Amino acid sequence: MSAVTLEPDGGLGLEASARIRHRAAGRVDASVLAWCRWYTADLHDDVAAERRAEIASDLFEERECSGDRATGSILWRAIRGIPADLAWRGARLRRAAMGAPRGTFPLAMPALAHLAAIALVAWGSFIVWRVAGSVVVGDWRGAADVAELSVVGLLLALAGSWLLMVARRRAFAGLVLAIAAYLLIRFGTYALMETSVTLTAFFSTSTAQMVLLNRVAAGAAVLFFLSMAAWWATPAATRRAEDVAGPDGIAAPEDGE
Repeated sequence: MSAVTLEPDGGLGLEASARIRHRAAGRVDASVLAWCRWYTADLHDDVAAERRAEIASDLFEERECSGDRATGSILWRAIRGIPADLAWRGARLRRAAMGAPRGTFPLAMPALAHLAAIALVAWGSFIVWRVAGSVVVGDWRGAADVAELSVVGLLLALAGSWLLMVARRRAFAGLVLAIAAYLLIRFGTYALMETSVTLTAFFSTSTAQMVLLNRVAAGAAVLFFLSMAAWWATPAATRRAEDVAGPDGIAAPEDGE
């Protein structure tokens, strides 16, 4: 029998007796379960809970059979199984999409949001890296608040990207990413110019065009993430469809059918 229990916060843990008997179960098993929680975070609750219970049960059974010697095997299996985990996730998302209302784009819209968030984090990381390098070598001549706002923007972009993985926090994630986009494009561009002679020269010869481009890009990015936030803030029809379709996206029969 599996010794898996549901914790009050909805997460899954190994039975306390298993932790006592197998001291090595702590960090490795917790990491495996954390990875499972991450890649099931935005799936249907029933599907996610079943997968987490399956993984926790597998961990417990291997510990029971092999004891402390199971640590290396569990770690290697977890690393080797990452592609399979992601493939499993993709299959469940496609099943859920089959039962989603027409026009809701349950796969395309989240994918687009994730790609935009990754691009924003990459842009912010590049800016902060260039600013940090300029400060280290003593070439930084820009305003301190420009550099500080760029760092804040990167931190918000990272937080927003993480929140995108939590289905019930996606609308808030869109708002966070909208602020991050404004900071990283509006002020990050100016910070980047202070680290590049070429960009500074180009800006000085095309000031009006650069200012216009900067504001248009910042406005477009903010509008995109605000639109995503609004799209995720009103998913009532989608939630109703999921409840009718069930965790695998297959519509449940009506009473009397």
